[in-house]
Amino acid sequence: MPVTKNSFILVFIIVFINIPLFRVFAQEHSKPDFHWGNAFYFNIKIGETITFQNTDVKLLQQKNHFNQFIIGADTVWLKVSRRTLPKTINNIRIFVADNKNVKALTTDSEVHGLLKSDALICLSDFSKPILNKNKYIFPISFNDGFLWSVEENSTMFAYQNKLNNNFSSNAGIDFDLNDASGIEKHWIVAFENSTVVWVDEKESNISKLETTVLLASNSQPGIYYVYEHLYSKNILVKKGDKLVRGELIGTIWGDNLWGHLQFSVIKSDTVPTYNLIFFNVVNCFSQLYELYFQQTYNFNRNFTKGIITFGRQCNINGNKKNILAFEGYSGKGWKLGDWNTADRVEWISEGIDGNARLWKKLFRNEKAECENPKNYYEFEISVKNGVYRIRANVGDLELSTWQKVQFEGVTAATYVLGAGEYKWTLEKVVKVNDGKLTVRIFVDEKNKKPAGISEIVFQMAYKN
Repeated sequence: MPVTKNSFILVFIIVFINIPLFRVFAQEHSKPDFHWGNAFYFNIKIGETITFQNTDVKLLQQKNHFNQFIIGADTVWLKVSRRTLPKTINNIRIFVADNKNVKALTTDSEVHGLLKSDALICLSDFSKPILNKNKYIFPISFNDGFLWSVEENSTMFAYQNKLNNNFSSNAGIDFDLNDASGIEKHWIVAFENSTVVWVDEKESNISKLETTVLLASNSQPGIYYVYEHLYSKNILVKKGDKLVRGELIGTIWGDNLWGHLQFSVIKSDTVPTYNLIFFNVVNCFSQLYELYFQQTYNFNRNFTKGIITFGRQCNINGNKKNILAFEGYSGKGWKLGDWNTADRVEWISEGIDGNARLWKKLFRNEKAECENPKNYYEFEISVKNGVYRIRANVGDLELSTWQKVQFEGVTAATYVLGAGEYKWTLEKVVKVNDGKLTVRIFVDEKNKKPAGISEIVFQMAYKN
């Protein structure tokens, strides 16, 4: 059919009229505050809607560290992801990187500097990795058999104990490398193709044996990687070096209590100096979990036997204090709700001893102060269904205690103990039908004495 002058004019008019529509579709994505790899970070206010992949994401309300969203037609509650995995809803992978209530717990607001609104959320396309494994790599080499438990107490933005009248949140993620302190084992590697900005061996470090290394991303200006607690004698890089993904940097030293690497990601428009390296920390837990496990969805870990200790010093148990909220991939933890913004319980340790400390009201006289709406706490262990033998060691290292202990609803003991006194409950035989072995510890409702638990020992007697 020949094209006439009139038909050409008609096509031109149709195209011209629809140009605004094309512009609308082109603007379906809200502009993120920044992105890192395939992850897009947005500050969002309560009541505000952003659009990602043609889907609306609206923040409805917050209750402490929990945040309620409407994503498309679905409503969901998500807590700040200090070690909680993303959710996938309507083809969008989402996690809450930070919120105003978690930031308000601490005095180091600069660590939370990327949060400018009520919440900072991270959105990504569920069909793509958050970080491409061909461009990024886990920061610790697996050649010496490194295993990440994801159980360290100092996880992302973890609420820390009071120090010099300050309450801090962990500025990154700490990895237990106590078996490699001061030796050539579990080498630390370049997270991606990057440039060494500086290698710090100044007196600003607590120990002259420790070194901090800062790398700048070659792919994304403004993204930096901090490697803290490296062993000065094993550093293989210097300022200005161009590193390729996976290139060796050094090994770790740790501190006087624990051999570990502190790894942080920083978003900054200026080059961070040593004294300011923990400003504008990026929540990177999901990315590191993905690089290690090659997935971002939960897997359920369960046990048939075990010994669980609480609150003991870092060098004894790799900083696994077992005071954190339950996560499926961990297979154990405390059942805590939206009332507990710190998402953990108290603890105490000295030497080889330690325990979780349970009050009706936790973190008294701190910004994290909160009251348990129930008169008990529950510690859950994911197990295979069956009959179990179980007992617990209760008490507190420094304070007199009162506690009543039940295993699967079976009362094991009620003890009033003096300061520094521990006592084992009687061993009980209980049946588990729901895949969860539950230890319930009742506390003094008048909050005059805490309850304490130091250890749990359990073993399957036989299957159902």
